Amino acid sequence: MMKLIAPYVLCMLVLLVAVPVLSRAETPEHAPPPGVFIGTIIGVKSRKPVADVAVIATSPSFRGERGAVTDEQGRYRLPMLPAGTYTLRFEHPDFNTYSRSDILLRANRTVRVKVELLELPPPPPPAPVSVKQTRK
Repeated sequence: MMKLIAPYVLCMLVLLVAVPVLSRAETPEHAPPPGVFIGTIIGVKSRKPVADVAVIATSPSFRGERGAVTDEQGRYRLPMLPAGTYTLRFEHPDFNTYSRSDILLRANRTVRVKVELLELPPPPPPAPVSVKQTRK
């Protein structure tokens, strides 16, 4: 009877030690702390902050994209990003789209990226419409 219990007890001891050690390696508390991009966007000609600019971050470090929109002072913040190399794209309907690539973000670091966007030329005025009246 003792011979049957000994392997069972040995297996339980191994599991009691192995399970916590293996599960600890997969918990997020041991993942490197995330990084943050912050910055300000101004217009090249106006030299004033630009609100409502879409700031889009892409990286091989994660799938998809992460984004933010600038506030009234032209400031943006992209938090909780894994360490890696990023491309930041800046889009606004009144400005030329701008991309900046190969930006290294290290774990637990904040990287400031200031950008100046070039204003698009104003649209041409609408062509005059001529209306002909005919008499009957």
